[in-house]
Amino acid sequence: MPWLALVLVLGGCASAAEPAPATSPDPDARNLRFAECLREQGLDVPDPEPGKGMTLKFGPGSDQRKVQDAMEACREWAPQGMAGGAAPDPSRDATMREYAQCMRDNGVDAFPDPEGGMVRLDPGAAEDPDFEAAEKACASLMRVPR
Repeated sequence: MPWLALVLVLGGCASAAEPAPATSPDPDARNLRFAECLREQGLDVPDPEPGKGMTLKFGPGSDQRKVQDAMEACREWAPQGMAGGAAPDPSRDATMREYAQCMRDNGVDAFPDPEGGMVRLDPGAAEDPDFEAAEKACASLMRVPR
């Protein structure tokens, strides 16, 4: 099974000490609760960094059925663009497309455009030697002004 990483480019500048309910407009609180829920389902995922969105990476040894079951169980906390997550936002989609182009402009030629509110990375993009530098160069696009 191919390596899979989901990059959810969801910003926010505030952090929350306690997770907020699913209806929270605070994407950081929502992302934190989603990560907590995925861990409760047995997935090893880190807490998202406030203001930087959320990145989930599942390697070739991942049980894809377990991942899908966890995603379904945590759907009420899912970030925008994921099934059951917040409503799609055309301006956020445009920002995600801009981020993808920025990554390509900074040397990650295989970085794909978003589909369905998320970007699916394959090893060609995720393991590109320019990925880390491009990610830093494009980081400002992931933040949402308040």
